[in-house]
Amino acid sequence: MPELIAARPCEYRAAMIPADLVRCRELDEAWSTRSAGARLDAVRRAGRTLRDRILAGGAVRSVRTADIATFPYPTKLGLQGVAATAAPYLLLRSRMHLVEVAAGGRTATILVNPTDPERSAAAPYAARLADRFGATARRLLARVHTTVEQALAGWGIAPDAVDYITFDHLHAQDVRGLLAPGPGGRAYLANARLLVQQGELDALAHLHPLQAEWYIPECLLGVPADRIVALDGDYLIGGGFALVRTPGHTAGNHTLVLVTARGAWTVSENGICVDAYVPGLSQLRGVARHARDRGVECILNASTREASLDQYTSMVLEKTLASSVPDHPELPQHLASSELVWPKPSFRDGVH
Repeated sequence: MPELIAARPCEYRAAMIPADLVRCRELDEAWSTRSAGARLDAVRRAGRTLRDRILAGGAVRSVRTADIATFPYPTKLGLQGVAATAAPYLLLRSRMHLVEVAAGGRTATILVNPTDPERSAAAPYAARLADRFGATARRLLARVHTTVEQALAGWGIAPDAVDYITFDHLHAQDVRGLLAPGPGGRAYLANARLLVQQGELDALAHLHPLQAEWYIPECLLGVPADRIVALDGDYLIGGGFALVRTPGHTAGNHTLVLVTARGAWTVSENGICVDAYVPGLSQLRGVARHARDRGVECILNASTREASLDQYTSMVLEKTLASSVPDHPELPQHLASSELVWPKPSFRDGVH
């Protein structure tokens, strides 16, 4: 019987790195630079080299996207408190991607951000919001669009065909419904392994009070240890897909990079819309003015300020890795894993 994670989810070092994953070291030295300002410059330079390597691998075989849920999120956090609005909450929409890549002579299937909205409601922030406004108000503010099970069925993808799942970070995530054995002793995604940075597992092992608002500490309990792959750096999977560490929002944050016929796209929640990556061009009130006054090129998703300087650097890295939108070279092809839908952003998926 496989070993189960029954206590703290990180009291182990997970199974060997699968052969599908190839370690990339282009950013290692840059991230070790001591000065934050020099580190920003070094990461930007090294990011160009990594971008070229990712693009040289060609495109993924396919990408499919499903909206998971729309939910309220504090304005002062989502846009770093710089938006000139009296509304205390924004509305964000989470989404999942199914990516198929050529790897080792076969097709590897990866689910990116397969959030379980029902289980996510157990995160302290979400639970407190429900207590404050009540179930009726929560139903009016929040909406589930689909589930992982419904999306896979709609795409004609068997659960057993999924090789890997990964999240840009583990805020409000609970994978037990996907990877933990059910009543019959079999997990829903029986062949899938979770790809997660070791820093994220270490955070779960002993949460700081300022982190605890957003995590579900039991999110991995009961998941077999060999279903969890702890990463420590940047990796390619086949042609056109990469996991690139982008610390700051959380210690173990990483960005998913995928290549299509339009070039490279980045996926994360470091910024909640393309406006956050080109704030000087934003039409959201107060954002462009803040960018001009402060001389900044990014607006953070500031729910946890674990390492704000590195989060800013990580967003610059994402802009470096992402290709430009055709006909709009000033815009990066960034897909926010939880994207701003109200107030309406100036750009959606890098489009006016």
